[in-house]
Amino acid sequence: MTQAPLRLGVLDIGSNSAHLRVADLWPGHPPAGVRSVKTAVRLAEATDRHGVIHRPAVGRLIGAVRESVASAAALGVDELIPFATSALRDAANRDDVVREVRAATGVGLGFLTGEQEARLTFLAARRWCGWSAGPMLLADIGGGSMELAAGSGREPDIA
Repeated sequence: MTQAPLRLGVLDIGSNSAHLRVADLWPGHPPAGVRSVKTAVRLAEATDRHGVIHRPAVGRLIGAVRESVASAAALGVDELIPFATSALRDAANRDDVVREVRAATGVGLGFLTGEQEARLTFLAARRWCGWSAGPMLLADIGGGSMELAAGSGREPDIA
């Protein structure tokens, strides 16, 4: 491994926390973890019955994204991939919150659907356990959602 790796940062904004994971990537090798930074945002508990995320949580989210961007820069991250899952994806004021985060931090948040989350979790588990695990059923239980995936191949038969 003589060439420098790609240093990737993935920012996963969930119901309870914003989690930055930084890894070095070399072709043909498993990712090498560099750092993990987790910041409480508590979006789920700050969402009312109409699906609106309230101001204090938006402030925590902006602070967490700023902290993650600063950590990524300090660690020399080449590419930062920020995405949000169910708590923000399903919020009634999602577009307003995303605009506010971008205006305050310069970070544009992407979204994963529940099916995409389930498929990625299955793929990661298959790579971790290998083919010897046989058919797999996975349950990814988060703070505001649960994704299921099942199958016996590389990709899940259902997610």
